[in-house]
Amino acid sequence: MQFTVEDVMKLDVMRRGRIRTAKNNVKHRPVRSISVIEIPVEDFIEENELVLSTGVGCGYDETLFQQFVEDVMNSRAAALAVATGRHIMKIPEKVIQIAEEAGFPIVEVPWEIRFRDIIKEVLNHLQDFRTSVLKESEIMQKDLLNLFIQERDLSVFVKVLEQKLKRPIIVTDREGKIKGKSAGCEKLAKHLGQRVPLMDQSLNWESLGNPGQFLSSISCANMEGETFIRVSVGFGSRIQGYLVVSIPSDVSPDTFLEPGNIHILTHAVPAASLWFQREEAVLETEMRLRGDFVWSLARGNFDSWDSVISQAKSLHYQLNVPYVSIIGYPENLHDLFTRQKSDSLSFHEWHERMIRNVEQQFILSAKKWNKHIMTTFQQNQFIIFLECAREHAHETIRQFLDRVEESLKQTYPELIISWGTGERSAGVNHFHDSYHDARIALNIGRKQKGPGHRMSYANTALYRLMEQLAKNEQIREIALSTIGKLIEYDRKKEMDLIPTLATYIRYHRNVSKSARALNLHRQSLLYRLRKIESLTGISLGDTDDFFLLDFSIKLWSAGIDQDSETV
Repeated sequence: MQFTVEDVMKLDVMRRGRIRTAKNNVKHRPVRSISVIEIPVEDFIEENELVLSTGVGCGYDETLFQQFVEDVMNSRAAALAVATGRHIMKIPEKVIQIAEEAGFPIVEVPWEIRFRDIIKEVLNHLQDFRTSVLKESEIMQKDLLNLFIQERDLSVFVKVLEQKLKRPIIVTDREGKIKGKSAGCEKLAKHLGQRVPLMDQSLNWESLGNPGQFLSSISCANMEGETFIRVSVGFGSRIQGYLVVSIPSDVSPDTFLEPGNIHILTHAVPAASLWFQREEAVLETEMRLRGDFVWSLARGNFDSWDSVISQAKSLHYQLNVPYVSIIGYPENLHDLFTRQKSDSLSFHEWHERMIRNVEQQFILSAKKWNKHIMTTFQQNQFIIFLECAREHAHETIRQFLDRVEESLKQTYPELIISWGTGERSAGVNHFHDSYHDARIALNIGRKQKGPGHRMSYANTALYRLMEQLAKNEQIREIALSTIGKLIEYDRKKEMDLIPTLATYIRYHRNVSKSARALNLHRQSLLYRLRKIESLTGISLGDTDDFFLLDFSIKLWSAGIDQDSETV
C-alpha cells in the first residue's frame, strides 16, 4: 500500500505529462514528498521524493544537465519531472538512455503547467493517502484483536497480514521455529523444515534501524535466493518472536518499508505479541502441571494409583510401561550466565529459557528411540523418568545420556551436569523407589567423583557401606586418629596431602601414574608421601598400615565430620 509515481501521473494536473523513461517501474516507485530542485543538488533531496525542475541552472548545457539528472538519480529520488519549453527544450537522448538503463523515471511536463499546482495536488493526495492508510491500519488492528479474542490461531493472523502487505509472511518464535505461514511461503517453509535460521550468522542480517514506536528492531537478509525483512515481536527488551516478510527481488528493503507498510507492521506487532503471550501462558501452565505431576511421582505423593492414571491421561503421559529415574544436577549455571550474559535477559529469564531448552533435548533424544519420557526441573535438578526395562537399564541409560550430552555440547558447550541413575528399581509404578536410588547415586557421585560424572546406584554399594560405618563412633575415632593430622595439616598449610594420598591409593601405589594424575614432579610426590608417613606414623609399604589408611580415607570421604578435632 503506497502512493506511487503511477498515482501521480493519474492526477488531473499531470494528464498532459509524459513518462519518457522506465515506464514499467512507475508503479513500484513510492512518492513520500515533493520539491523543486535546481543545480546544485547536493543533499537537498530526500529518498523517494518527487523532484520538479526547470533545468534553469544548466544554461542549455546538455553535459551539465546530464550530471544534474545523475545526481538526482543517485539521491534515490522517486522520479524527476522536467518542465520543457523554456530552459530545457527537449530532454537529450543521452539522458533518456542513462535513466532508462538505471530504471529511473523521467517525466516531461509542458512549461504551461505550474509547479505550484502540481505541488498542491500531490500534497493533498499524499495527506489523503496517509489518512486512509492510518484508518485502514486501525481497522486491521481491530480485526486482529477480534481474532485474538475469538482465540483464533496464528495462521489466521498471518492470512490477514498477507492480504494487507500483499507479500508472503512467516511468523516464528524467538528460536526460529515456524508458528504460522502464508500460502506464498509454503515452498520456502518446506525447504527449511520447521525452523527458519534467523540466528545463522552466515545470513548477515543487516539492521534497518528503528522506524517506529512498536517496531523495536527491523533487519533484512538474503536467504534461499530471496530477500527477507525480519521484524522483532516483543515488549521492552524481550524478544518473543519475529515476523519474516518476503519482498520482491526488484524492490529494496527501504522502499518496501514505506509509510503504509510501516503502519501495518506497527499495528501487527503488538497484536502478534498478544498471541505469543497467550501461547506462553498456556505453555507455562501446561509445563507447570506436567512438572508438578512428575515431581509428585518422584516423591510418591499421591492419594491413589487410579487418580495418578487419570491425571496422566489428561497430560498425555503413558504409565503402563517401565520407567527408570535419572537425575541431572547442573553444576555451573551462574558461571554460564555470567560468561554468556545478555543485557536483554535477567538471570531468571535466561535460566527459564536454558532449562526449557535442556528439557527439550531430553525429549528429542527419547523420541529418536521411540521411548516415552517424563521430565521436570525441581530443587535445582532435572528429574527424568525414561521408558526402560530393568534388564536393559544400564545400556539404555548410557546411550540416552551419551546422546543428550552430545546434543547439549552444540548449544551449551560449557554446561556441566552430574548424573545419578536409579536402575535397580526400574519398572512399572516404581517411580519413587527409582528416584530415591538415583538421588543417592547423584549425591555419592558428586562427593566421590566430583562434578560432571555419572554414578549408577549399582556402583554405590561400597560408598553406602562406608556411610553406614561412618555413623559408628568407635569407627569414626579410629579413622580420625589415623588421618586426623593430615586433615589438620592440609587445613593449615594447604598442601593437599589427603587428595595426594587418595590418588596414590587409586593408582595402587604407582608413583609415576600418581604424579601424572596430580600434575606433580615425581620428587614432589615422594616428598609428600614421606610427609604423610611422618605425620601419621604409618608406613605406606606395610600392607596392614596401607589398608588402614585406605579405609580411613574412604570413611572420611563418605561423611566423617571434617571439622572434628584431631585424635
